[in-house]
Amino acid sequence: MAKKAIILHEELAGQQEVLLSHILDFFAVPWEFVKVCQVANREEDVIDSVAFGSARAVAALLREGRESATPTAFYVYASNEDCTDALRFLMGNTQVDLKRPTEAQTSLSVSGSLAKLTGPMTGLSAFADLSREDAIVTNLPADRIEEFVPIISSDGGPVFLWFDREGVPVYLCASSHIVDINQPLMEGHYDIKRHFCAAVPLVMFIKFMFADVVWRPQELGACLIIDDPLLRLRYGFCDFPKLCDLMRQHGFTTNIAFIPWNWRRTSNSDAAFFRKESRYFSVSIHGCDHTAKEFGAASAEVLQSAARLAQSRMRQHETRTGIQHDRVMVFPQGVFSSSCPDILKQNDFLASVNTEIVPVDSHNSRTRIRDAWDVAIMTYGDFPIFTRRYPWHGLENFAFDLLLGKPCLIVTHQDLFKDAGEQLIHLIDCLNSLKCSLNWNALGEVIRKACRKRSIGPGTEEVEMFGSELVIANPSELEIVAKVRKKKGKSSDIEEVLCDGQPVAWELDEGYLLFRHRILPRSKACCKVEYRKHGTDGMTRRSLKFEASVAARRVLSEFRDNYVSQSPILNTPLKKLKKVIKGKF
Repeated sequence: MAKKAIILHEELAGQQEVLLSHILDFFAVPWEFVKVCQVANREEDVIDSVAFGSARAVAALLREGRESATPTAFYVYASNEDCTDALRFLMGNTQVDLKRPTEAQTSLSVSGSLAKLTGPMTGLSAFADLSREDAIVTNLPADRIEEFVPIISSDGGPVFLWFDREGVPVYLCASSHIVDINQPLMEGHYDIKRHFCAAVPLVMFIKFMFADVVWRPQELGACLIIDDPLLRLRYGFCDFPKLCDLMRQHGFTTNIAFIPWNWRRTSNSDAAFFRKESRYFSVSIHGCDHTAKEFGAASAEVLQSAARLAQSRMRQHETRTGIQHDRVMVFPQGVFSSSCPDILKQNDFLASVNTEIVPVDSHNSRTRIRDAWDVAIMTYGDFPIFTRRYPWHGLENFAFDLLLGKPCLIVTHQDLFKDAGEQLIHLIDCLNSLKCSLNWNALGEVIRKACRKRSIGPGTEEVEMFGSELVIANPSELEIVAKVRKKKGKSSDIEEVLCDGQPVAWELDEGYLLFRHRILPRSKACCKVEYRKHGTDGMTRRSLKFEASVAARRVLSEFRDNYVSQSPILNTPLKKLKKVIKGKF
């Protein structure tokens, strides 16, 4: 495996090369810009390296034909300018060409026989959006076709392939597009179909060639999240005892995003069921009252009050029922303000989970592609927003998240169980068949184990923490030192850092909280960052009218889920009523 990257360029490093360097930084791959004419004099920089470059730059290097050290491999992308001659030289054929797409979308398939390279995306097919920078390799010589191994292909030919050039593997991506991972995102979720031809080949290659260098996940956690239901044996189309049987049969877990307003409404018999099946069911906090935009408020006082009331209600629910809950906020309707995550951090939440990646006050949005690629979004108050996906986002998006090292979190509602969960179970079976090891667990445990790590020396690992708590495992036979870092802005926010319940020394450096901890062989350590609380301790007074409106909303929502959604006669008029209620509250 390679240890560093050289980015080839001819005269000056262009936009493609600069954007590529940002992606290598994201994965923690050391890199250096190197002029093609200087490679022969930089033999020490070429050893154990991978050379990245446009078709024109790599062809210019190989045309030199000098005796010098050779990179471990080449990653070649199409040049912004015409690169037909360079491509034909590299592939040793005068007929090879690049064909630009004639349609905006095409079907792409990933090879099923190169799992070490393609990872979780092995064997997948997807309809992807194509840009004018994407292309397909055509006119491969029929008499030498076995020399060119397609990795990702369309009906017209490969868009990413592998071939050997004088004993050195060359990986060719036919797209000239390099994703700008610092580009702002202003849409609801990140969709890999928009960058498939550019992003998937490059990420696959980096993760494969720099396996010993790049950030890697501690484990790939997974959990299904069902929004809104009460803790009853049956809610709407969802029959929880039957769901429990499905979880045993198909090997998955479910988290119930529970609305704290319902804290008094769990019966003793229902509580007994969920306590008994806690291996499969976990509970998180779904807003407070689940009113429209309750966590999209700009007022710190309003947000503080809602966060504290939600926590208080969930503690009372746990006392009443004995059902434990994860201190994880699932935002109602995906709505959050840019100031909300910082408030949750101050109120001892572990993390938040959301489908939407842009705050409701979009003028304050700081979400970039790199944030959506990361384990969790950390740009709002240095508090993690773990992203989740609906089944209709497509298997390719779940697989790309896993390739990046993100947890696999699926969101649904009771209505997806209309067909006894057939569509959902199909997705879960597909996820479990991907070329990776999914660890289905309670949502809180998925988040506590979600981190990225890399070896930085014998017995030393650098670990990046996201939630306020982290469980670090040491499965080896030797003691390790974990150097933990976590994005952090101000030291005044931090009360203390605990490892296995004991305070440890910490410091701030370049926007990161840093601390270290020794972990014995075949054991684990539990780390926690405790934050100071700011603002008043009280809660905003709520009028009787407001309380009545919340109660009406909750009762009507429950009536909708349990009766109207199952009745074609009642379904249409209630949808109209729901719009009226949503507009008022």
